[in-house]
Amino acid sequence: MGMKGGSGGGGGMGSACYVYPGAPATPGFVTPDVLFQRGIYMNGSMTFDDGNAVTIWGFTDLAAGGGGGMGGGSFPSPAMRVTEGQIVHTALTVNMMWMHTVHHHGIEPSQENDGVGHFSWDVTNGTYTYQWRPSHAGTYFYHCHTNTPLHAEMGMYGGLIVDPVPNPNDPPGTKRAFANGPIYDVEAIWAADEIDPAWHTLQWSAGTCGGDVGLNNLNPRYFIITGVDGANSALTNPGVAVTMQKGQRLLVRYICAGFHPQKIDFGGLTATVVASDGRPLPQAWQTTSIEAHSAERYDCIFQPTTTGTWTVTVTYYHWRSGAVLGTARTRINVV
Repeated sequence: MGMKGGSGGGGGMGSACYVYPGAPATPGFVTPDVLFQRGIYMNGSMTFDDGNAVTIWGFTDLAAGGGGGMGGGSFPSPAMRVTEGQIVHTALTVNMMWMHTVHHHGIEPSQENDGVGHFSWDVTNGTYTYQWRPSHAGTYFYHCHTNTPLHAEMGMYGGLIVDPVPNPNDPPGTKRAFANGPIYDVEAIWAADEIDPAWHTLQWSAGTCGGDVGLNNLNPRYFIITGVDGANSALTNPGVAVTMQKGQRLLVRYICAGFHPQKIDFGGLTATVVASDGRPLPQAWQTTSIEAHSAERYDCIFQPTTTGTWTVTVTYYHWRSGAVLGTARTRINVV
């Protein structure tokens, strides 16, 4: 299939009721400033601190040599990073008889490029190129929007960061959270999620034809931060735990990537919350904890004035009863 479109979701693959129209060519296709080439993996694995493992699905980076079929990949999926105002293409290639999409959560493209399965089409056995242009710097994420509850739980998501256009008056290399926003030196992306092993045994189309497969009953056993078990590993994993110098500014991009409500406690450090859901707040506010619900994002600035180690705890609550389901922990180390 060419990069201008593809044969999206035609032909009931896996279930007779699961039939959707094929994708047309990308409307108004133009040369992009940035191109992401994403494939699919559906046989990845995540091993937890207790030695148990579950199957993980996700997106691969085809430009970096990632497979486009069943081969495993990273979890979360490779992050996308762009600058506001750029024309961006995300070319999704699905070389298998399953259906997937890419939805850039919080971005506002045309219907054809929104990646909402069923509403437009799903991609299977071909390529569809999503064309979009971010208007606001901030923290977003992308995910599959086919059979969304299951595919998101299986791990089909990744970070999406939109940087502001550089300020010509700033020194080279200056990093800002958004246009004329706060400057930062160190960055962390914390996507907090929960894992129910029972869901990770289901097929891609489970529940799509009206059968009750339990997708209204999420009973997580594991609690993770950016793909790392929060029981112990996330305390020291260099992709999650932060090490910074005293006097530096840290930008934490917190994504509530699970389905149950969360509360993130910064262990006594004070956060200045400067943005929410990809938009600068009219007035920043200070806090030592944040409560969040599914898909919410918060951009938080920290500037510790002393050395030390602070343990950050994410607590997960049952969406209906409010009971504590579990916790995940990481650290901010100031040296």
